[in-house]
Amino acid sequence: MKKAIIAILIYFLVLHVFLPAIYYIIYGFTPVYSDLVDFPALIKSFVLLFIPLVLAIIILFFIPTKNDKIKANIDGKPITILFYFSILLKLGLLMTMGGFEATITGEKNGTLVNYITLFLNPFTLLLTLLFVQKKKSNVLLAILFYVISVTLSGSRSGIITIFFVFFIGLAFETFKFYKGKLSIFLKCGIIIAPILFIFATKLRGIDDFVGIDFIFNQIVGRMSVLETSMMPIYYYDNNIEMELFYDKYSVSHQFFLALDSIVPGQLFDFDIMPNNYYRAIFMEYSQSFVLENYMSVNLCLPTYLYLKYGYFTFLLTILYVIGFYKLTSLLKSYPLLVVVLLSAFYNVIYFFDWVMVFTQIYTGILTVLVLKMFVFIRREFIRNIKYNELKN
Repeated sequence: MKKAIIAILIYFLVLHVFLPAIYYIIYGFTPVYSDLVDFPALIKSFVLLFIPLVLAIIILFFIPTKNDKIKANIDGKPITILFYFSILLKLGLLMTMGGFEATITGEKNGTLVNYITLFLNPFTLLLTLLFVQKKKSNVLLAILFYVISVTLSGSRSGIITIFFVFFIGLAFETFKFYKGKLSIFLKCGIIIAPILFIFATKLRGIDDFVGIDFIFNQIVGRMSVLETSMMPIYYYDNNIEMELFYDKYSVSHQFFLALDSIVPGQLFDFDIMPNNYYRAIFMEYSQSFVLENYMSVNLCLPTYLYLKYGYFTFLLTILYVIGFYKLTSLLKSYPLLVVVLLSAFYNVIYFFDWVMVFTQIYTGILTVLVLKMFVFIRREFIRNIKYNELKN
């Protein structure tokens, strides 16, 4: 368990902080979100991310632990059936509902179809397929199907999510069966990741790649959390108007949005998730524009905590990481719940707003409930068939 959390934290620091910082030092800082360049705020963003997460890793490393590997507890191959069904369902709905364009225009929001997909999260099912199901599965086929479905949906993180499959697997005993093949897939995936990035970008309707420098700047810019942390820090430190931030990121506002996300239709006034307002708060876009044009810009957890609580972000970030480890350790006997929590751990740090966090955990729990019902129904069905065969 501890190895999985440490690996995810190191991955976050390397991919989103260190590599972009090295790239900026060698090739210079080229902003991709706006024209704002403030080097003191950029350096400060590095410090705010680096110090608390590294301290958390050090503390975790020295926490004494016994064997904290989680055992698989689901017999047979019921998850395999449900996983491939969820992939086919997702692709079918994607094609019939208008693809990624329907996502960015909000056409799927509040629809019954969109609500149904909450009950079958492919990533949650992929993790349970590999690590909670006792019977071994074809790992390469499962991952290939997952990456294809994610890429066709317009997401540029298909390969990246497989890193989390690898890291989360460190918490489970069955990981030893898949470690070798996952490593091979990731080595190949790193090579083709830029191609998939471009392909997924084109699916979003963006065709303005101009030269190799532009491509690398875009890739590094999208990986980096330094620029997206620099802008809020600049606003906060210079006392620039942030009323919209405190409104859209308030606990009450996010609570109502979270409630709306769990039912079909609309209970409260329609609004988009807080991270979609990032452009209006820190990039001088109008509120009407961000409402009509989807783009979620990440406000990672340490930056959010700095905007809300100043330098207490150091302590609060460390407490979150240690508290998360303690919670998952207590739930060691419930592998499916651990899967849900571990799959959300990275997103809490990186894609932070409370609505997104709640939605992911809520979707994961719904998927677990559907899976438990499916396992029960399938077991009873097989038992009845065998009973009738013996009876006859």
